[in-house]
Amino acid sequence: MQELWNEKFSRDGFLYGTEVNSFIKENEDIFKKDFKVLCLGEGEGRNAIFLAKKGLHVEALDASDIGLKKLQKRSLEENVAITIRHTLLENWQPHGKYDVILSTYTHVDQNEQTDMFVKVLDGLKSGGFFIAEFFSIDQLHFESGGPKDIELLYDLGNLYQLFFNLPCTIYKLSQEIIELKEGKGHNGEASVIRIILKRN
Repeated sequence: MQELWNEKFSRDGFLYGTEVNSFIKENEDIFKKDFKVLCLGEGEGRNAIFLAKKGLHVEALDASDIGLKKLQKRSLEENVAITIRHTLLENWQPHGKYDVILSTYTHVDQNEQTDMFVKVLDGLKSGGFFIAEFFSIDQLHFESGGPKDIELLYDLGNLYQLFFNLPCTIYKLSQEIIELKEGKGHNGEASVIRIILKRN
């Protein structure tokens, strides 16, 4: 994964643009000032920068050191402080308790997705939120971005079954067709799964 993402992020500019993900923006009222937030698979940092500018304590984790260097450079230009963690997601263990954990378009093999979500909930404070947007398995029928390997996509039915058995309340779990306008990497109609969970 590190090699894959380093290759993608080594291009000039920002692959997915510099604007915050639209689903995160639509739900920005979840993110209160001084909240401690973890951005998983944050890449070049568009979500992390947005939240840090709102006065949150932001930590960004990614496998790509090149993506994180871009994030660090831009955070200095924007005069915001972001804690950066360079590690593979499968090696991540939650340290401390976060008010919010977010993830957008993180590619995780289906046999590792359960472990990721268990760790996410373990990393949240009681009452903390997980908010995410992923490509669904139906994204294989669209050309707007994302992996072409079904094992790296997400199945709505599997997620319902998983979250029903985890210590959380489901505020939103839906599969939707949306229009992506995120840099050169995500453009056009897409099938996504949108998630908002609250830790019990």
